[in-house]
Amino acid sequence: MFFSIIVPVYKVEKYLPVCIESVLNQTFSDFELILVDDGSPDNCPEICDSYKEKDNRIKVIHKKNGGLASARRAGIKEAEGDYVFNLDSDDLIEIDTLECAYNIIKETSCEIVSFSYRWVKGGNTVSVTDDGLKEGLYTEKDIEKYIYPRLLMDKDMNHVSYYLSGKAVKRDFLLPYQLGVSEKISLGEDFCCVLPCYLNAKSVYISKKAAYLYTVREDSLSKEFNAKQINLIEDVINEISKNDTAKVTDFNEQLCRYSCFMCFTVLASAAEGSYFKSIKAIKENILKSSHSEKIRCARFSNISFKSKITVFLMKKKCYGMAFYFLNFCKNIRKILKKG
Repeated sequence: MFFSIIVPVYKVEKYLPVCIESVLNQTFSDFELILVDDGSPDNCPEICDSYKEKDNRIKVIHKKNGGLASARRAGIKEAEGDYVFNLDSDDLIEIDTLECAYNIIKETSCEIVSFSYRWVKGGNTVSVTDDGLKEGLYTEKDIEKYIYPRLLMDKDMNHVSYYLSGKAVKRDFLLPYQLGVSEKISLGEDFCCVLPCYLNAKSVYISKKAAYLYTVREDSLSKEFNAKQINLIEDVINEISKNDTAKVTDFNEQLCRYSCFMCFTVLASAAEGSYFKSIKAIKENILKSSHSEKIRCARFSNISFKSKITVFLMKKKCYGMAFYFLNFCKNIRKILKKG
């Protein structure tokens, strides 16, 4: 068996059937589909079982809820394919994704194939993102030269994809890094696995093919903003710092930029949702964490005007002003869009 597609499942009954169908309809058929029901309280367990009855390539694991890292761990333990492809249960893959990955692997024998991402909202493509690198095979020296400088984040705020989903990874290679992700990590599980993969890979193929369709969900927006995301990001930083990063010569500098960027995204998310009550909690959580010093040390070069202003305010610990600035930018964008 060539591929094991692992799909963690939790509270996605609206999206799960389409996700499953996108796998079953692949032009390449040598795969197993592992659906990991992570204690989902809706109809997902029944949906998984019904598909299993229809197609013998499907395995279903029912387990107590433990989070994404726990679900992926359970999935890879049952995987028998030569390569593992992770897919989120509310997303899709293009019909020829596995065939394309297979052809690349057969031609190059690479350990990792990283596809580009198509962000889809209401059936329409919102944007396409990739790793920001030229398409092709990257061997050890290439990885050190081109991937390491943007492993976490370069000075221009560019970085390789932090997502594990959308990547075909050799199972024996991936296994220890997937099992090594702490189940306590509830935000950034992907990156805690992706980073050691890149640090230890001898061959990576970067594909410009937008094979992974990421669903932008309206119903995924929380009614309440959780400022504890700041603390969860600090957990990720502590986790990835356990790796042997000696080969990444500017790792500490990248870590500072990553910390600043992630706090920036939390602040921007709060501003986008107009969660004004979250300002105090965000500021307090940053100031009492290691983020505060990392933000102070973070250095960027060619970034947008909006980013420059926001980072400047963050360095001055003016998080309230940064919030209002980002919220103002959002409102201006909406006005211009209507006009």
